[in-house]
Amino acid sequence: MIKDVKKIGHNISLNGFIIHKVNKNAGERRATLKLANAIINSTDKEKKFIAIASEAYYKKSAPTYGIFDDLESNKFQNELITYIKQKDFYAFSCNCMEYYKTNIQDVAPATGGFIVFAHYFDTKKQTEFILILAINNKDSYVFNEVKLTIEDTKNIELNKIDLACQINLTKWNDYQNNPNSDVKTYLSLIKGNKDLSVYFMKFIGNANKTTSTESSKRLVNALERFCKENNYNREKTIETRNKVSVYCNDCMKEKKEISLSAISALIDIENPTLFQEYASDEERAVDEIISGDAKVLRNIGSIRYRDKEGKLSIEFNNELLEKRVFYDDKKKQLTIKDISLSDQIP
Repeated sequence: MIKDVKKIGHNISLNGFIIHKVNKNAGERRATLKLANAIINSTDKEKKFIAIASEAYYKKSAPTYGIFDDLESNKFQNELITYIKQKDFYAFSCNCMEYYKTNIQDVAPATGGFIVFAHYFDTKKQTEFILILAINNKDSYVFNEVKLTIEDTKNIELNKIDLACQINLTKWNDYQNNPNSDVKTYLSLIKGNKDLSVYFMKFIGNANKTTSTESSKRLVNALERFCKENNYNREKTIETRNKVSVYCNDCMKEKKEISLSAISALIDIENPTLFQEYASDEERAVDEIISGDAKVLRNIGSIRYRDKEGKLSIEFNNELLEKRVFYDDKKKQLTIKDISLSDQIP
């Protein structure tokens, strides 16, 4: 029996797709636009492009998650609201490009490139997205310079995606209808070069509203699920959690940033990006830079004790401290509550 092999992009339903171009040289403040004449009629090529770009977006980078800032002057958000009401994708993209130009002109080191706007529905995730990519075309030959269309999809690489933003319209709609819902973030950004990303974040109007507690909980939950889904045994799970715990505690003590990529390298030296790719997926939404909450992160690790004779060993999760396990450092005394050994002690 021949296996049904699904095409890349089979799960992408495109509502709008267009490519514009910004002309700007590094060191100059002048920028000009080359706008497409119309949106592109979507084919399998465009669907494949979005599928590849969307997968690379999460797997080859660590997006920063946030929401729109609450400024009434947020031009991008206002244009998006207008688009949702009027359904004119071409006007939405062109208006955004004019605003993009005003932002990039203020940054001398920034260079031009192709800006892709896509509105699509992912049938696998049952989620609607707006995706915006800023791509340098110098070496990849992905786009036709004259027609502003896709030439080839096989050469798209993340290192050619300088800046990117993805808005989860499904989550955004839920958030608008109920600001007190469980939805904490609905947009994410790949910021690229730190010096150049400021204007892109300003263009989108991003505000990172993830608290240190929320950021830390996301890391803890992602780590727990990762160990389970990769079938780590008890010993390996404890070892992994303790590595991450020590790293996070050291960072907080030294007032250094907690880095997701550094945690990922600690977890698996041979596959240093494996956990990063897993945790930074939209479902788990762990930022590259994690704001640490000491109370939350200390629960990652475990405490082990074995006496010199090897006759007494104790192990418990840090989360039990001051709840069921109490330690008096002066008396060197450990007290454990709510424990039953009736079946083991005659």
